[in-house]
Amino acid sequence: MASTSARTIGQKDHGDYISLLPDCLIHHIFSFLPTRDVVKTCVLSKRWQSIWTTISNLKFSVSSYDDSFVNRVLTLYMWPKVEKFHLDIRSKYFYPFKIDLWVHFAIDHDVEELLLNLNWWAYYTLSPLLYNCSSLTKLCLTGCHFSSSQRISWSSLKSLSIQNMKVSDDVLQQIFMGSPAIEYLNLKRCWGVERICSRSLKELVLDDVNVEFPLETFSPPLEIWTPRLLSLRVRGYIYEIIRILEASSLVEAELDFDSAELDCSFLKESLGKLQNATRIQLGAWCIWVMGLLKVEDVQFSLSNCKSLTLHMTIPQFSFPAIANMLATSPNLEKLDVFDRDYRNVDHQSSWHIKKFQSWAQHLQNFEIFGFYACLRFKYEEVLMLVKYLLGHASVLENMVINITSCKLLEVARLIQSYDRASEHAAVILNCLEDGLGKQRHEGGRVTTKCLCIDNKYA
Repeated sequence: MASTSARTIGQKDHGDYISLLPDCLIHHIFSFLPTRDVVKTCVLSKRWQSIWTTISNLKFSVSSYDDSFVNRVLTLYMWPKVEKFHLDIRSKYFYPFKIDLWVHFAIDHDVEELLLNLNWWAYYTLSPLLYNCSSLTKLCLTGCHFSSSQRISWSSLKSLSIQNMKVSDDVLQQIFMGSPAIEYLNLKRCWGVERICSRSLKELVLDDVNVEFPLETFSPPLEIWTPRLLSLRVRGYIYEIIRILEASSLVEAELDFDSAELDCSFLKESLGKLQNATRIQLGAWCIWVMGLLKVEDVQFSLSNCKSLTLHMTIPQFSFPAIANMLATSPNLEKLDVFDRDYRNVDHQSSWHIKKFQSWAQHLQNFEIFGFYACLRFKYEEVLMLVKYLLGHASVLENMVINITSCKLLEVARLIQSYDRASEHAAVILNCLEDGLGKQRHEGGRVTTKCLCIDNKYA
């Protein structure tokens, strides 16, 4: 009987715990769930039967003509304000007036964050009411259409993401003129973009921009004039020249794109505009071009760059490319090299370490990730880089290299024989069992063994 009483008390306490949860905690839990799942919680307790009607985040995913669930939720909704309204239309065909009704509901409830995700082939022109929504702080649009005749007034908007849409120059200028507080802009797989001109923009992401631009016509350069921009990220495939006219406040930049239309002059011009950036990340195409340049051709300086990240593949790993970047970054403190899948590029090094003796003098940390097979295919060039950095980086503290077990002892002996300019430099070899490199690269958890080669053993 004592046992039964204990179970009964435990069950009552458990029920009381659910009922005693404060509304703010329940709403926080609900914020991570789709609205359809939130509504289902009404069966948990009497108190929860209507609490879902006061949530501030509404997230709907509609995959068919049956939209009765959305209409019913909006009809029963009791809270005066909606903070986040997410609408994901997965049906190929949908009535635009229904989307308008739902968007109007969000606007009437002073929505702050609005996400409209439509299929690529769906034709939906944004509701006229949306162009004058003063409560918006964040807007994400996918597969919609702008009306060039509408005047935009988003006085509170700070973040704008646009994907799979035509963004003409007129529309973009209307956005900047009507959004004086905008700080973040993300354009992904958009076309028609010719000029990005904003005094308030602080972060800009360009991903596959103008990828659908008619290739048979002349593609004008995409010009960027953003005096307060702090972060620039260019990704995907680039068909046209991106000309940075003004970005003097830039702190971090990522140029991780591919292109068959651009050349060395474009890269040199782009990197020359990053002279104030302290953190720079370059992708495989940029590194490949840098490897083709001679020292005398590198006529720009990244003297403020403290952290440099290089994304390349094993076939592209070359000492000249990395050495050229070291030449342009005399005050570099951290260098990270990551492996990534890309195309095969044959390149043979005919460079000599003597050319680089004055570089990397401020480098403190060097890490090379993902090159589990690199010491098999690019053995000499990897060790050339390691030997150079150990011999000339006078303030180097840590060098971390991922390596397969079959090369561990051989590489360790070689590194022990290398001269070191820094008496505090320590080399850490992360040993990975053969065949597990791919598993680690794909996100699997793999136990590694570490070997630290301290300077006193050199």
